[in-house]
Amino acid sequence: MAQNAPKPRPARGERTRAVHGATPHKPGPMTTPIVRSATFSFASLAAMNGEQDRGRDSAYYQRIAHPTVRACERRLAELEGAEDALLFASGMAAISAAMLALVGYGDHVVALRQSYGGTHELLKFGRERLGWTFDLVDARKPETWGQAFKPRTRVLHVETPTNPVNEIVDLAAAAELAHARGARLTVDNTFASPVGQRPLEFGADLVLYSATKSIGGHADLIAGAATGSSALLESLFDVRKTFGPIIAPEVASVIERSLKTLPLRVAAQNANALDLAQRLSAHPGVAQVMYAGLASHPRHALAARQMKLGFGPVVAFDVRGGASAAEETVNAFQLVRHAPSLGGVESLASLPAFTSHVHMSPAERAEAGIPEGTIRLSVGIEDPEDLWADLDQALARAAAFSTSGGPAR
Repeated sequence: MAQNAPKPRPARGERTRAVHGATPHKPGPMTTPIVRSATFSFASLAAMNGEQDRGRDSAYYQRIAHPTVRACERRLAELEGAEDALLFASGMAAISAAMLALVGYGDHVVALRQSYGGTHELLKFGRERLGWTFDLVDARKPETWGQAFKPRTRVLHVETPTNPVNEIVDLAAAAELAHARGARLTVDNTFASPVGQRPLEFGADLVLYSATKSIGGHADLIAGAATGSSALLESLFDVRKTFGPIIAPEVASVIERSLKTLPLRVAAQNANALDLAQRLSAHPGVAQVMYAGLASHPRHALAARQMKLGFGPVVAFDVRGGASAAEETVNAFQLVRHAPSLGGVESLASLPAFTSHVHMSPAERAEAGIPEGTIRLSVGIEDPEDLWADLDQALARAAAFSTSGGPAR
């Protein structure tokens, strides 16, 4: 090497890559321009055919691919350290595309009993309409998962942390199990976010997101995402082309803007969530707190190894007095908003029995370890003292309700 050769520049940090991307800047717009065209014209048939051949990098017709969408996909892939990414019209569109790409007629899926309710509905739909079969396994008993695999098992689908009660999956062990049985490991990483946890580094084949949540982060868009190898994402690209759930360029632009602050937002939300989880665990009105950041959580050490920026923004807690007391609590919130989403800058609370897991019966929720008095609290970036004051007064109202048998006055 020549004596004066420049030293290799160290890899840019995560916050820098979130703001600037991983590729050199070119003079021009500070943000990716929104190309407001669904159709693109060409000087010749050869030119049009050549553009079609570029697949997900093409600017041919928006249902196939789009330059603004593609720029956002590249930024997301760079931020997560994935070969590639694809954006979809919703999180369920991304999960559905994964199943349609990887599972065929007569094939089998193993999924967590604690999976998001919409995932349960998708698996049932596939069984009834598309000839799939599936078995559910308990996230708390990974030693039993191997028994659920069959010769035609194609996918092991997990969430970690799970929605809503924050069970933690050992991703490396799950990948080893899936691959030993000839299956793919797909991971719903929505709770952790692309900067909070990187399942691909632990052996996952495909990572899925509701980008509506932490990726978007501001309750102003609906989108989904998948990250993984370019080869595997080609099969999901084929599904997206066929069924058409690509996002609009305007939505992609908003997601790209949101990615720039994702590390800052996630770090702030996770810090707030841990603080509130610790306080809730000592509150007399709370029967139990389900949050992997607590040392009492059975998989706290595993979560600490897998999650980079804390333990996620979602705290689940079971209110003493059951379902009626939980309802009284969410109705009494003044700062925390009662809404069915998570991962945003505003703190939100919901009752899983009526939102994320409404499609499950009370018996099914109990089997998954979700008490009927559970509140799912998605912690935002507000001042933690203000959030705690709101939680404390709402729990006091619920306690008065339980004692008197009616609403507090």
